[in-house]
Amino acid sequence: MSPGVICEDCKETREESIISLNVSPCPNCGSKKIVVHVKIQEKVKPREKHKVKTMEKDGNRSKLAFEVVKGDDLHKKSGKWYNKERIIDKKNYRYKETVRDPETGKIIHHCEEPLNKHIGHGSAKVKILKEKCDRKQKASEGKST
Repeated sequence: MSPGVICEDCKETREESIISLNVSPCPNCGSKKIVVHVKIQEKVKPREKHKVKTMEKDGNRSKLAFEVVKGDDLHKKSGKWYNKERIIDKKNYRYKETVRDPETGKIIHHCEEPLNKHIGHGSAKVKILKEKCDRKQKASEGKST
């Protein structure tokens, strides 16, 4: 069905703008009742991300031993979708992350290092910045007294 305006009573196609709020009487039957047909199209691309975790018992609580995240990931700053693969292996003390542009296959980011060297990222970045602010504040308080 093509977009347009049709008289509800006689089903005659009307030559009216869809945007118009003033509906003139139908030239065929005189009715002011109309039916508006609008066609809306949208492209949808499904995205997926999988996360697998292995937990180990440590006394009364469980803690992360191994985690794999693989799939589509939205980069917040650029608003672009990338493919991300991240492995956190606490048993072998390793961190590995690779981010690729799905259109070109180009590696955007790659990091492979011991877990203790992987600091200042994600939620850890907030903690480091807070610690720096606290140190600066204490230093400035020490100078003013």
